[in-house]
Amino acid sequence: MRNINRQFPAILLLFFAVMVIQSLSQHVWAQTASAGMTLDQLKAIKEIKIGSLEKDTYFKAGGFILDRYEERPAYVFNYSDGISRKIYLYKVFNAADTKELGLLALYQNGKTNQILPFVIPGATADRKAWDAYIDDLKYIGEKEAGLMSALGFVLSREMALLMAGGGPKEEGGDKKKEEYNFCFPANAQVTLANREIKAIQEIKPGDAVMAYDNGRMGATTVREVQVHDAQDFAITAVWLTVGDEVTASTRSALTAPMVLEATANHPVLTATGKKRMGDLRNGDVLYRFDETSTSVVAWKVAMVQSRARTVKTVYNLVTEKGSFVINDFVVHDK
Repeated sequence: MRNINRQFPAILLLFFAVMVIQSLSQHVWAQTASAGMTLDQLKAIKEIKIGSLEKDTYFKAGGFILDRYEERPAYVFNYSDGISRKIYLYKVFNAADTKELGLLALYQNGKTNQILPFVIPGATADRKAWDAYIDDLKYIGEKEAGLMSALGFVLSREMALLMAGGGPKEEGGDKKKEEYNFCFPANAQVTLANREIKAIQEIKPGDAVMAYDNGRMGATTVREVQVHDAQDFAITAVWLTVGDEVTASTRSALTAPMVLEATANHPVLTATGKKRMGDLRNGDVLYRFDETSTSVVAWKVAMVQSRARTVKTVYNLVTEKGSFVINDFVVHDK
């Protein structure tokens, strides 16, 4: 009888967590074009290693896209034992068709820095995937003090926010596929390390291109060329004019406006940090590579045109320094 009493709270908490998670999945993922997660996919997602939980809010790995849930920071728990615990949430998508598969919750123990992954399947997932997730809750949750209460709180709070209307903001309950692709049209011009120009569709892994890192321009290596096609991708066009700042550039103030095109979600380097193309506003400052001074000069946004055109195929580069130069302007690779 004594053993039953000792186990009852853990069993009750496990049951509660499962009920909350199932309700959350039914409300969140049933609203989107979801795909059924398989057991093999669940296992593969659990094996994904994230370099920096604070910085890597969006990335692709192992055929999956991980996107920080609602762009929220980590949940932090400070218990009386003095150990800080964190939980990071990521939405998980199939990279091939950007169908949503489920949610990845990463628990981090602040003392040991151990990270424990929990893959929460979507509403249409295979039963075996759900069974594997529930097994993780039971067998891993029982061994790590504080894990179940932290995870239970996070998922309960997300459920409460969702029910209060503060959940995912997909227009019409349906994320457009291109919102999870950070890309450029095929004819976008990439500046190579030797200052030559080549269309992004012609770039290959291993090519040396120009990049901006810690305030300096320099060469970097292309690690991966990502290609997405077979769909109409909306392209945002940003028109820029030379800034008013005094620079070492010999360019005339009467230089014709330049246009930068990419999908709305693609981040670019601005005077206030990384910013999405679709979020740029008139007056925002971007940086253009100036070959005469081998540095950058400030250009200002004059007009932003959403859905300027659509293209069937888009491209993105993944570089060692996380940036490159497109149509002379510094952009991030994700």
